[in-house]
Amino acid sequence: MIYVLDLDGTLIDSGERHCRLMQEILSGTAPEVMSESAQGMCYDPVGFMRYKADGHSGIQYLTDCLKLGEEAAGQIMALWRQQIEEERWLKMDALYPDTLGFLTRLKQTHSKIIYLTARQNKEGLLQELKRLEIAGYADDIQVVSPADAGKAKKQVVETLLAKTGEDEGMVCIIGDSENEYHLARELSLPCFLLNRGARSERYWKERGVKSIASLDEIEIDHET
Repeated sequence: MIYVLDLDGTLIDSGERHCRLMQEILSGTAPEVMSESAQGMCYDPVGFMRYKADGHSGIQYLTDCLKLGEEAAGQIMALWRQQIEEERWLKMDALYPDTLGFLTRLKQTHSKIIYLTARQNKEGLLQELKRLEIAGYADDIQVVSPADAGKAKKQVVETLLAKTGEDEGMVCIIGDSENEYHLARELSLPCFLLNRGARSERYWKERGVKSIASLDEIEIDHET
């Protein structure tokens, strides 16, 4: 069995990095950049992550919840994207409590593990995987650009299927976003979707999609 695993929101909890960077950027944003309607609005890190998980973008949080103008929101999100994978922020990432146990179980079944993620800073990611001590579990690590992650991830999996010669039922997708959902549907692959990362349980329910809260809910195929 081949398991294609997303990282952020699936194996790695990057929530603190995301919300603390936004807090730093907002606290350092000049008042003149903020619209008048935004003055006095309070940033809520929990609310920020929840709003995005329910299907909204970072810009929508800034305009809808903080009442920023679109231009100011765009400037802030541009700063956020530039900094989000800097080393000082990546050091805030941690593994979910169920990650190591899940990866260990996969290895015990002699399954092939492929990390497939969207990151801008590949070298930073590789260093992070070493720090978190999960680099050695992967048989392959594939990194695609966040700019067109859905299409790029599909190309990686299509290449994998062609190279391995395995039928589609031998590949399983595990992730936390619509990218993994659409990828699995388009290639008719089994898929497990987490509701603790990019998308919430509410988001998936509204779309009639089953989701899980933990990797422990995944029944591993023990066929080698």
